[in-house]
Amino acid sequence: MSLTLFTNIAEIITNQGVAQKKGIGVQEKDLSIISHGALLWDFKKGIQWIGKADAIPNMPNKKIKIVSLKNKTLAPAFVDCHTHLVFAGSRHEELALRLQGASYQDIAKTGGGILSTVKATRRASFSELYELSKKCLEILLKQGVGIIEIKSGYGLNWETEKKLLKVIQKLSAQTTMLIHSTFLGAHAFPPEFKKENYVHELIHNMLPMVKKEGLATACDVFFDEGYFNKQQTVSILEKALKLGLKIKLHADELANTGGAMLAGKMKALSADHLLKADLSGLKKMASAGTVAVLLPGTAFYLKLPYADMNKMRKAKVCTALASDFNPGSSPILNFPFILSLAIFQMGMTFSEAFAAATYGGACALGIQKEHGFLKVGLKPKIAIFNCPSYKALFSNVAHPGMCEVVL
Repeated sequence: MSLTLFTNIAEIITNQGVAQKKGIGVQEKDLSIISHGALLWDFKKGIQWIGKADAIPNMPNKKIKIVSLKNKTLAPAFVDCHTHLVFAGSRHEELALRLQGASYQDIAKTGGGILSTVKATRRASFSELYELSKKCLEILLKQGVGIIEIKSGYGLNWETEKKLLKVIQKLSAQTTMLIHSTFLGAHAFPPEFKKENYVHELIHNMLPMVKKEGLATACDVFFDEGYFNKQQTVSILEKALKLGLKIKLHADELANTGGAMLAGKMKALSADHLLKADLSGLKKMASAGTVAVLLPGTAFYLKLPYADMNKMRKAKVCTALASDFNPGSSPILNFPFILSLAIFQMGMTFSEAFAAATYGGACALGIQKEHGFLKVGLKPKIAIFNCPSYKALFSNVAHPGMCEVVL
């Protein structure tokens, strides 16, 4: 049966006000919550009607399945817009080093960090990477994540980068989750290349192959202290733009290198991390429509100061929340915990965090016209949560049955 009427819903979070304000200056009223609501869903066409349960219109001559969602919440599915989900190996020993005072950069200089994962990932087979990643997606789906971005970046040579992107491609074909693929060959410098030679390889060989084979829709660069410098970053992103790829940056995580400002000048989809970003850079992002993707899991694991929400508010920039799931700096496969970190450690309000985890994430992927809010005529990813209010999602971080289904 194509038509299903979900009714007696404790809360429907439509995010219509959030969408109208483009994710900026969000207050609870902007979530446009319908209490004791109903929603008519067509599995082919999406939302056909939405409103109060006691105002459902008469729909004669239609076969409709009726489902009661008493004490449950229906909302846009979470959008995890920054992950490094496809990898092999473990970096648990780095945690002990950080507890002893070693920094992220210190560990990287001794061959740990990203390069440690690169070694393990190069050795892993396609099927091993696929099975590991598939299990991770299944866990996130049960938490209400309906849309995810997955980056490559643990290959740092074309053979392995292609393998990672092919794994992402297969995952996309085998799951109900909507997956966006991003090429992050500029994640670090592989030891077998001189730096400038690797930048040449990225620009003249790898990026054209990514585009030719249709393996990604966006390109990202780790522009930060000890990684890619401004000149290298601009060269790589300019090539990506010429090839028709969208662009993103890992920016101002370890130091203020001007990443936020550069992201705004180049009109990137997003700049991510921003722990050390300054107000002028954030304002440039806001004027360009570049989304600030905040990753509190990384600050938590690296014992760094969190991104400054007061600056985000002053800059009037659209914010998104994401897990940055990876084996080293954010091994957190728990999206609701990211929400908890956002309110307890970053000072986000419930409404700011929820909007950032849904509509903001959609903006960071450039899909905000179709996803991140509920409206008649759209077919967005929707999640049904086993709780009577969206606020309960911030405390149910260990509840295995938190999400009933993602449509």
